[in-house]
Amino acid sequence: MLYMLFLLVLGGVLLLVFSSSPFFGVFGILVQALSFSILLCLYGSPFFGLLVILIYIGGMMVVFLFSTILSAERYPSIGVWEAFLFWFGLGVLICPLVCSWKVSLESMGFLALELEAGSFGEIFGSLSVFTCLVAVVLLVALMVVLTFGFEHSRGSLRKL
Repeated sequence: MLYMLFLLVLGGVLLLVFSSSPFFGVFGILVQALSFSILLCLYGSPFFGLLVILIYIGGMMVVFLFSTILSAERYPSIGVWEAFLFWFGLGVLICPLVCSWKVSLESMGFLALELEAGSFGEIFGSLSVFTCLVAVVLLVALMVVLTFGFEHSRGSLRKL
């Protein structure tokens, strides 16, 4: 599982670097943030993994989606050369990693999630409800931006 997470992180990096369209760049950032939050949960910091998801994905994705809706092409594409560089870079980064890395997964697990889940209210105190409310507001904002983009799928919003 750890190998898959590092593959996702490296794939997100390569997708972000070699994409010419902002849609694929946003997808690369999304893959990276989710991979890093799962990695933080595996290393025993589920609170920081939750913060990465709430702040980075919730807040930044709304901004990225709105900006891409404003200036987006109708059909984004990746060229042949960029796709070749993506897969070549992924192979160059992954082959040495897979061949030489030996990690014991017995010390890692989601046990920290069970210990931390009971103390969620103790960490935030009276602000735990506020934190959940912020997460819901960010989710609603993300859905509004996506709906706004789908309503104007015939062209960009600049034509309005």
